[in-house]
Amino acid sequence: MSEMLSKKQKRKLKKRKLLRKVSNKTEKNKQITKKIKVLMKNFKKIVLGFKSNFSEESKIKAEEMLKQIYEEVDKATSKGVFHKNEAARKKSRITTFYNKTIGNLQNLTKV
Repeated sequence: MSEMLSKKQKRKLKKRKLLRKVSNKTEKNKQITKKIKVLMKNFKKIVLGFKSNFSEESKIKAEEMLKQIYEEVDKATSKGVFHKNEAARKKSRITTFYNKTIGNLQNLTKV
């Protein structure tokens, strides 16, 4: 059948195939980035919820979520969704947010 197609038709078919590939990759990348955004948002809600009730179990839960975020970001980096510097920046920012919030709460509970 490919012998019957002209060069122009073959080029069109290649373009369509490439567009399908790109759109599939884009969709997968969007799903991964969305998942990470939701994880970070939920993590921030939990950490900001510490102000009302700070307990060891909530701190442990937050640390587990932080590990999960790290794993997902690393997975996304290995799949090529994020650049390694972007992944490092995301992890750094979320860790800094966590440490500042926890540090402020521990200072308030000591006084």
